[in-house]
Amino acid sequence: MANGDAVVPELAAAAGVDPADVLAWRDVLPDGPVPAGLEPDALAEVRARHLTTRGWSHADAVEVSQGAALAMLRERDARLAAHPSDAEVVLWFEDDLFDALQLAQIEDRLAGRPGLVTRVRLRHQPRGDLPAALTAREPIDPDPAAFAALRSDDPRKWLAVPAFARLLEELPDSRTGLGRLERQILEALEPGPLSPGDLFAAATAPEQPPWVGDASLFALADELDPFVARADGRFALTLKGVAVLAGRATRPRTDRWLGGVHLGPLPARVGLRRHLSLPDSPRLRSLGLDAFFRCKSGINAYARARKRKWAEVRK
Repeated sequence: MANGDAVVPELAAAAGVDPADVLAWRDVLPDGPVPAGLEPDALAEVRARHLTTRGWSHADAVEVSQGAALAMLRERDARLAAHPSDAEVVLWFEDDLFDALQLAQIEDRLAGRPGLVTRVRLRHQPRGDLPAALTAREPIDPDPAAFAALRSDDPRKWLAVPAFARLLEELPDSRTGLGRLERQILEALEPGPLSPGDLFAAATAPEQPPWVGDASLFALADELDPFVARADGRFALTLKGVAVLAGRATRPRTDRWLGGVHLGPLPARVGLRRHLSLPDSPRLRSLGLDAFFRCKSGINAYARARKRKWAEVRK
């Protein structure tokens, strides 16, 4: 199993198997809702709906539609379920946020199976000696806890998963309303307008290890309107964007999800500083979100808003 189609040929060659025997886990879990309380097929429907709104089909010459996206996810899930329960599953994944969320979902699916599950720690480019990496693969005991934490509507649950530390930084801070990647987009545009390729390079340069794809970054940049404008094939920072970066304005809540956490829009009475009640800790302060996490009220109003949103999602 691998994190996407691009790596399949080289992994298959290293393992000496047919590329058709490598299952690409096609989804972009850092982007969009991953709600709790849904069985795999119902979750696939939620994910397919989101992928369709993004215009992503994950297949060449396939019309982007919710039906096509759902069929893709169901086929992926069926292939994993059909794998002999006593046969080995080899997971080829990198150590970054994108892969950590995929691994969380896969481990949830594989938990309790009798067959061996092993992990190859795939290096980012350059890959190095892939056959040697395969030989050095390590057995793991699939644990559903990380995926349960991701799907929770309480981001405090993410604190128990070290691989989710970068995900915490995507929560909006109380001063600007921006998550880390949103801030990096605005900062990249501060010197002047950029082409999509140049914006991707500049905004993701601080990401080590790299984890975000260009399509996700461009979608996020488009959602930053009116702080970012897109015209003549380039992205540009607006005056409102300059004000947000300077801390003179705050980005309002938008309809964005991080795992099971819905960031907004929220009732007007729930201010940024009262969005969540998270514990103060050196680890959270190190993420630059201490003011955001120190808030101790507003969680009940937030929970009521979340319940209403879940009813919409499940429809």
